[in-house]
Amino acid sequence: MILSAYVQAAKPDVIQVWVGLFGTTDPPPVSFRINDIVVHPLEAPIIAAIHDRETDAAGRSLNHRGIFRFAVPQADALYRIDIAAGSERYELLTRSLPNAIPPKLDGSFNLLLCSCYYQPEDKDGLLGTIVSQIKVQPHLIVMAGDQVYLDLPSFEDLPETDPEISQRLGKKYRRNWLSTALNIPGLEPILTRAPVVCIPDDHEFWNNYPFSQKQLPNTWNAEGRNLWAAAAKALYEDYQGCLDAAGVLRIDIQPLKMLFVDMRCGRDRNRDESFHYLTRSDDTLAAIKRWVDDLIAAKADHQPAIGVLSSGQALFIDQPSESDRSIMDAEMSNYAEMNDVHEQLERLADAGIPVMYLTGDVHWGRVATARDLQSDRTLMYEIISSPARLFRTPLLDSAHEALNSLKSMFGNSDTWPRHSKPLKTPDRFGKNRHFSLKSEFEQAGDHVAVVSFTQAGAGVEFQVSYYAIHKDKSIAQSRTTGNYRLLSI
Repeated sequence: MILSAYVQAAKPDVIQVWVGLFGTTDPPPVSFRINDIVVHPLEAPIIAAIHDRETDAAGRSLNHRGIFRFAVPQADALYRIDIAAGSERYELLTRSLPNAIPPKLDGSFNLLLCSCYYQPEDKDGLLGTIVSQIKVQPHLIVMAGDQVYLDLPSFEDLPETDPEISQRLGKKYRRNWLSTALNIPGLEPILTRAPVVCIPDDHEFWNNYPFSQKQLPNTWNAEGRNLWAAAAKALYEDYQGCLDAAGVLRIDIQPLKMLFVDMRCGRDRNRDESFHYLTRSDDTLAAIKRWVDDLIAAKADHQPAIGVLSSGQALFIDQPSESDRSIMDAEMSNYAEMNDVHEQLERLADAGIPVMYLTGDVHWGRVATARDLQSDRTLMYEIISSPARLFRTPLLDSAHEALNSLKSMFGNSDTWPRHSKPLKTPDRFGKNRHFSLKSEFEQAGDHVAVVSFTQAGAGVEFQVSYYAIHKDKSIAQSRTTGNYRLLSI
């Protein structure tokens, strides 16, 4: 049996542990000690079969997982968690989340942001090595989409029946989640660094989910799409699921009110390809409105109020055309429901409340700002970190590398020949072109980012450090922005 675990993000007085038990039809009871004290979960544990449809000859499920929640006495405290199941042991060292952003003299609240991890391109395990060596200890890890690429490698002949498709997709999850036990590169060194929030994007299903793709025969008809989608959604919930039924997670670390939102799994949930629905349900939009209401109420009560929103695609990006949105990759702005999100963001701007947006997806990094044209204040900040490990495009990437080798003969080579250059922002953003946009900082290549927050008077200051994932240590050195101030006045 293989025992695996990681800590999922929860409120400061709770530690939530995901536990996986692999290769057993009869998972043993799981016991816990925190700081050498035997502890029991808040709720009766449920060990459920993982939906990878892996079974023994008698049809009994081989792989299982459970979620265990524990009350802890202190926020922002270090806890050693010893997990036992049968003869297997697993140890985690984690911190509970803080209640508030610390003053500058007391340190910072650090959030590690990453997305877009393609395991076959991490042959040397460099992502885990570099993340483990970052001196700034993250308090929270936000994985902003494409933690797996279920539609790659290109031209893969995926099964068109279940359980075979669930088994094939499940193997891709196991490679990423159980990498330490399997002695291969993967996400486990990142998952075990700090409490984690996982947000889905399209490659948790397939490129531009839920629409068909020419290069993916399994998506050419509704039956194939529905089969793939059901298998992928079940596996996402098994391994990554930390959001509620509406697809949201709310965590407040004063004065930050943070909302993590799934805007992928529910797209066009009526399956009519109308480009209307963006969210899982009406409850998702209600949660976004409630988050905005709480921020406005806090400011009305003369409390600092700063919003942090996160989902799987960029806000400050051009909208694809009607022809491209189905063929390439639709952006959130292609969906009618995004107008409702814009309205809520504009409510915050009208109230003078700043918002940070965290995301990935685009295969480059960027810090961009949005100036509210009515108040002439910078009230939105978008932080992008993508990719952690870029997938390989057949033929095209080889051509780019060959051209770069030729350029190197003349001393003009590119550090990242396969990667896109960061795009500049559009001029405006918002339902009523409410904001003027500006690119502040750009990062190319494989990387992760750390956003560090400190309390500054009635507001918060932050800076972003980008860490390139590269074997050349001079390239892997961090690049850090200047300080930005989030101030609700």
